[in-house]
Parts: sequence; structure tokens; C-alpha cells
Amino acid sequence: MTLADSTNYQDPLDLLRRFIPTPLRTRFHVGDSNVTVETNDFTLLPAFPLDTARADAQPTDVEWKLIRDLDAPGLLEEPLLLSSGNLTVVGMGTACLLGLDHERRELLCFIGPDIDTRTFQEFLVPYFCRLTNQAAYLGAPEPFPGSSSDSADA
Repeated sequence: MTLADSTNYQDPLDLLRRFIPTPLRTRFHVGDSNVTVETNDFTLLPAFPLDTARADAQPTDVEWKLIRDLDAPGLLEEPLLLSSGNLTVVGMGTACLLGLDHERRELLCFIGPDIDTRTFQEFLVPYFCRLTNQAAYLGAPEPFPGSSSDSADA
């Protein structure tokens, strides 16, 4: 499977990759939230039914920006969750780093090339959904569920 050209984004003036192109876009529904997903890799589009009924912005809208980062090799490690005020940051080793701004309802995640579609769909998407539901209610983030049974019921 070939990754989209925008995964090879190289701009020496944008070391934090704030302006990486994310040409792929879709919307779907998670809990009470409308979620808009932008990505640079079609394998990072969640396997959910599209949200075609709602075109208007709701107060519970959440945006996910998922970036395939070829410079972040490795497999997922045990998540380290840091939370301060309206910001939650989760590091899962070098392969995955995400930040969630609860006030702006924006999730930004960098995902390494070694994270396959199955790991993304079965582990990361349910985790993003839990964080999204928390952001929708502006509540404090819950600790990462440690048991394997918790990760399957999202």
C-alpha cells in the first residue's frame, strides 16, 4: 500500500509540522459529537459510517487532525498521559504523540509509519473516541484504561 505524497512533507521552516497538508477529509458521529477528520494518509481514516445528515456546526463538534509522520518509527508503547487545564497530551513512545485541546475541541496526532491499519482501527480510534467524548463535555480526562477489556468496548 502506498502512502499519500503529503506524508513526505519536508519544510525546514516548519519543524513542528504545523502546516503539513491534510487533503483527505471526512465527517462522522461519535456519541453526541460530530467529528471532522483531516489526514494526509487514507489509512488513517476511521472505519465509521459517514455523518451525512449533519452539515451544520454544533457546539459538540470535534476536529481530529491525524498526521502520518514518516520520521516517527517504532511501535506503540504504554501511553503516558499528561493533563493540565484544557490540554491533554498523550505519548505512546516515538510512534504516536497526540494532543487534545478540550476548549477548542481539537485533537492533533502524529502517527508513525510502523503503526498498521489494524492497530490504528482497533486501538487508537477507540482511544480517540473516548477522548472526544470527554472533550465534548469539557470534563477532565480519565486515566488511560489499563485492562485489555476496556480497550475493546469503545
